[in-house]
Amino acid sequence: MNSKRFSTFLLVLLLGISGASCSDDSTGDNSTEFCSSLRILSSPNSALTNLTFDDPKLVNQTVADLLELASQAPSSISEETYAVVSLYEDILSKLVSVSPSQRTAELRNFQNELDGVTTAARALELYGETECDLVFISPFDSRTTPVPSEDRE
Repeated sequence: MNSKRFSTFLLVLLLGISGASCSDDSTGDNSTEFCSSLRILSSPNSALTNLTFDDPKLVNQTVADLLELASQAPSSISEETYAVVSLYEDILSKLVSVSPSQRTAELRNFQNELDGVTTAARALELYGETECDLVFISPFDSRTTPVPSEDRE
């Protein structure tokens, strides 16, 4: 799996963001700042979206961006954001430190942690949808998974 597809897979796995925009309505508690950061992280030009594990500087910037997001999280979603970001940080740090041929196997080593953060990722996804007007392609909802057309030959 090439680095670009692998990073996209990782992004979809943890957050499932396809496109986003924040509303101008603030519910207080840092939500506007948090939504803005979440929107920036999910943009097509962000370091997270364009992550390559062969560029440690880019990975470090991505980790810094994620940690900044966690520091801005409103109290109602703070614990969940930190759980997702912490796991993301661990995964990215590990994947950038191994050879490309080892990355898939290393990601599998995080399966239990990925399973454990599912509830937090779902809560973060729901917050993004309801409070930030984000649009998600959820890795948790089978209805959002593209289904091949039967008309194709």
